[in-house]
Amino acid sequence: MYLLVATTIKAGTLAREIQGWFAAFATADDLSGELRSILSTLPIPEYPREELIAWVGEHRAQVGQSIGMVLLFVFKGITNNGLAFFSSLLLVVFALFFFYRDGPVLTRHLKVLSPLNNDYDDILFGRFSALATVLTISTLGVALLQGLSFSLVTAFMGLPWFYLGVAIAASSFIPVVGGLVVWAPTAYVLHWQGHHGQALFLVLWGGLVTGFLIDNVMRPILMRWLASQQREQGGGELHVLNYTLFTVLSTFGGLIQFGILGLFFGPIIAAMAISVFEVYEAIHGESLDRS
Repeated sequence: MYLLVATTIKAGTLAREIQGWFAAFATADDLSGELRSILSTLPIPEYPREELIAWVGEHRAQVGQSIGMVLLFVFKGITNNGLAFFSSLLLVVFALFFFYRDGPVLTRHLKVLSPLNNDYDDILFGRFSALATVLTISTLGVALLQGLSFSLVTAFMGLPWFYLGVAIAASSFIPVVGGLVVWAPTAYVLHWQGHHGQALFLVLWGGLVTGFLIDNVMRPILMRWLASQQREQGGGELHVLNYTLFTVLSTFGGLIQFGILGLFFGPIIAAMAISVFEVYEAIHGESLDRS
């Protein structure tokens, strides 16, 4: 919620600043010269770059208004998503109260209604609980580690560390890309402002520590530790390394299907599917063709 509100405020401030920036140039030539110095830092060929500069110089009023409208659209989208997320969060908290209070009674009733034997019901519930715990907490743990590490680095650089840390933690849920959508633009802004050393350090930290070390090294370690804890509590043997792909795909699919809450629903649905297949194997294992 903090990230949504802060980003909304920043988007509105940015829209006003961009419109004021365009209005500050007396002539189109002054604007073209400034745009040329800005776009020279981007890998854009010279011909389309000059055409773009000339077009913006001729239509600077319309461009300023269009940028403001785009940012206003983003502002509305962020606001709507924030309200939807907050409403869903209240509903989840309300439901969890009753689930935690009446959970054992509901579980016993589901075992009675289930067509499976109670032994298989126990396997199904235990495996689902263990897998959901491993997949969900490992995802949240990686997000927390990435957010903390990036907060420390940006605080040392004198940047808005809390905002960037929360942004990295939230973006870590995005499959494949992850925190790249945060640290890459931040590094570019530093490079454009002349802080080349800080920009290079931020790229190395974002790519090696945040992206590789925490996501590809710490995540399997955390998943193995969580699996061992679940095994001690009767959740059975979990081959967690086989579920790394499931974690990525389920998070991505949940995000597409359910929106921001799909970041949590996706891994839980994946855990349910895996549990059903494992119970099927336990029941029909002798008749399966293993050749």
